[in-house]
Amino acid sequence: MYQINHTAKNELLQVQKKITKELASEKIIQDIYEYIFQAEGKKTRALISLLASQSKAIKPMRRIELASIIELLHTATLVHDDVVDNSNLRRGEQSVNRVWSNSYSVLIGDFIYSKAFMLMVKVNQPLILKELADATNDIARGEIIQLSLYKNSFSLELKDLLKVSYLKTGRLFEAAAKSGAMLAHASDIDVKNFGLLGKTLGIAFQIQDDILDYESLHIDTGKTALQDFQEGKVTFPLFFALHASTNEEKEFLLRHLGNKKLSKTLKKKVFAIVRAKAPALEAESLLNTYLAKTRKSLEKLSHHTCYQEMLNLIIFTSQRRS
Repeated sequence: MYQINHTAKNELLQVQKKITKELASEKIIQDIYEYIFQAEGKKTRALISLLASQSKAIKPMRRIELASIIELLHTATLVHDDVVDNSNLRRGEQSVNRVWSNSYSVLIGDFIYSKAFMLMVKVNQPLILKELADATNDIARGEIIQLSLYKNSFSLELKDLLKVSYLKTGRLFEAAAKSGAMLAHASDIDVKNFGLLGKTLGIAFQIQDDILDYESLHIDTGKTALQDFQEGKVTFPLFFALHASTNEEKEFLLRHLGNKKLSKTLKKKVFAIVRAKAPALEAESLLNTYLAKTRKSLEKLSHHTCYQEMLNLIIFTSQRRS
């Protein structure tokens, strides 16, 4: 994570403390819950909520509670994602489904979701509750759409990937920003601009994530190299490579897509095709397009106290390597 200011850092620590307090009395739930939240993660979505909700008129704990809800929702989706993708690692540690089982993962994910909704009730603002409930539904919808796209990789279009990236990632970024602004009683136009900022930043974040999945083969990102490829996912870098490669290269990529036992030699060949100059430039161009859209929305919020910190976050998204 980039160097955030002291206040934001302290608030994120309070978010972590708030989350870890939301335990049940049963030992098995405590064990799994504590295992999940021992790896603190970047908490980017929680940070966005905290920045958008900055206001002297709001009690600090109210902002912490909202940011905690955002982080709980995000974590629940990650736990469920690992089941769907049959992943073995999460944030450099063995995933819950690997340590326990898929059944435990699904249920603890549901438990975390329910904790988030219990905290939402305490916020007691119908518009915020609706925004977060809608976002949760959209995230699940994105997962379902993505699964169906795996089976139709030949007819996949860029708009399909952008839609899934918005629903799976951009939607919670958007909800974090909008609900934060709502909590601070921002004007309707500011709420709208925060929402647009969150949406495009989230999509940019996903594009960069997809790029790093391949770059992990040569740089230390803390991620498993080519994990998306081995899970059969056509993400932005692979999409551009399939359109820029020769018929022979395309056939090679599609033949090995979803192969969980790629040799080092095969991984190097996949990387060479996917991260060749032409497809790499396409992916970088798309990333820069969404970062530019995010900056445009932020400029309309230049009067807000979070302006500089949000600008730092946008810059971090463009440069991050983990």
